[in-house]
Amino acid sequence: MGRAWPPTLGPTIAPDMKSLVAVDAATEKFRGCAGSGRWTLCVGAGLSRGIAPTWFDLTLRIINEVFSASYSAEQFDKLVADTGWSLDAWIQAGANDYKLRGKTDEEFTDLIESILYADLRKAASGLPLERYLIQVLNDARTTPRARVLEVCEFLESRFSQASVLGVARFLIAAAKAGKAPYSVITFNADTLLETLIDLLLRRDHYLGPGPYGHPDYFYKPVRRPQDISSEKTFVFHCHGTIMPRSANANEGPSDGRDRLVFLEREYLRIASTSASWPETLFQFHSQTTRMLFVGLSMSDANIRRWMSSANDSVARDYELLGKGQRVNPQHLWFTRKPMDESLARLRLVSLLHLGIRPAWIDDWPQIEHALSNVLGLPSGA
Repeated sequence: MGRAWPPTLGPTIAPDMKSLVAVDAATEKFRGCAGSGRWTLCVGAGLSRGIAPTWFDLTLRIINEVFSASYSAEQFDKLVADTGWSLDAWIQAGANDYKLRGKTDEEFTDLIESILYADLRKAASGLPLERYLIQVLNDARTTPRARVLEVCEFLESRFSQASVLGVARFLIAAAKAGKAPYSVITFNADTLLETLIDLLLRRDHYLGPGPYGHPDYFYKPVRRPQDISSEKTFVFHCHGTIMPRSANANEGPSDGRDRLVFLEREYLRIASTSASWPETLFQFHSQTTRMLFVGLSMSDANIRRWMSSANDSVARDYELLGKGQRVNPQHLWFTRKPMDESLARLRLVSLLHLGIRPAWIDDWPQIEHALSNVLGLPSGA
């Protein structure tokens, strides 16, 4: 028996380009437009902006730290543009210098960790919860109730505009409404998304009527293929993870830093390896579910290559089945709508060959509502 493909799949280069439209993700017109069939949430570094550095900011801080430099964001942006090097190539340069000075790969990973969580640690500096914040983030499901409530209040007050908080609330609401994603795929090394989901679930549980035990945990992080062992919705970390270490080195978490993909050599290894875990994982989801991209610039060469391959495969299948062509791509890239109409048109057509079209939002604090809207979640879900 053949695969039962979702009815929304199909090739994306349409004969009538006048019918091609972007999704205005927060408007009533597009409410529920992604609500049928299986879907996957795919997130990148932009999701954690405000709590953790963006990919660009992380690279800038690494370069300044390793080379004792003091580049501003504007200066470094010009350097990157002038060289044409990717950001992972710049991070590789930092790692190369570390090795030449006799330091180890593990020490360079420790540097990445310190920068990745520096803003969060700084925000907690001087507060009573500074002593146990990292322990709570590493053990969200068993940490004491009072600390859960305190850390949730801290995060929501200090980082209220961070997209990761809105997306965590959205994923909880989607699961409760029976519309959880088939999977979540994250290219982030931080573990903030699944940690926030668990903390918010426990906080809401404790603020509701008793008796109090533990809420239903809907999502399970997967840092390596062997972690797949339950019926939960998986949060796949396909580029490894770095959990923050506490001051006591003996309390270091068991994370996926051995599978990190930060350096250019690691990206090149994935690109040149046939059927790597990140590739096969991504290809399966992109060919069998609708992909919703959040916090990604869509410039990653591997993602573009995988989406192109997936779109070509689906297009061939539809041609063989005589199902014709699809005017509007089913995969959605959530991004801010440009004010310039020409740029908006350029972005609309730029990812057609990848099977993707933009889902416009006005600004990132709107992402929770926009995702809920296109999924058609009930009001107040």
